[in-house]
Amino acid sequence: MNQRKALVQRWRKVCDALSPSHTSLLAVSKYTSDDAVQILADAGQADFAESKPQSLRDRATTFPLLRWHFIGHLQKNKAKYVGRYAAMWHSLCDMDTALAVAKHVQNRVLPVLIQVNISGESQKQGVQPEGVAGLYEALQSVPSLEVIGLMGMASRDGDVQAAFARLRALRDDMQQKHGKVRELCMGMSGDWKIAVQEGATMVRLGSTLFAEYKPENVKT
Repeated sequence: MNQRKALVQRWRKVCDALSPSHTSLLAVSKYTSDDAVQILADAGQADFAESKPQSLRDRATTFPLLRWHFIGHLQKNKAKYVGRYAAMWHSLCDMDTALAVAKHVQNRVLPVLIQVNISGESQKQGVQPEGVAGLYEALQSVPSLEVIGLMGMASRDGDVQAAFARLRALRDDMQQKHGKVRELCMGMSGDWKIAVQEGATMVRLGSTLFAEYKPENVKT
């Protein structure tokens, strides 16, 4: 089986696994080629993710009909790329950066997810769980950004299921209070099946999909 067929087959297998739970698939394309993006786009995948602001800009310009999500750490001096090109911003965790992005959002409202540190690791990005409510309230004064959910990454060495359950409980509480906060983005290539079991509405998969389909391995 050639690379292209294998890529589509992996994608379809994941889509079939997610279908019963109505969980959305976000294809993390940051380490793969434009050719691989086009293959999945032709197969029906519409949502892709980048973790570098300039890559988000480049991919959104190259593939304007696809929805490009920003999932990485963001410095304020690169905020313009997210404000202009992101279909959704997944890594909002402080007010200063949020305001920097908002300045570049024009004639639309940008959906955002508050990133929550559920791993307990100090090196991981994200607001602490007890700070989510305060950040949400502060963001209500920024009309060009709309908080629609929460995002979090579990520790590889910790209790993944417990971490995802905590994030879901936090989302449930926010949803009960604020209604629109319904998205729960958690789960990557190593733990997405657990995330689905714990109620993820969106999973982010890179290597599970693209595996060996990296630029240096692509045959045009």
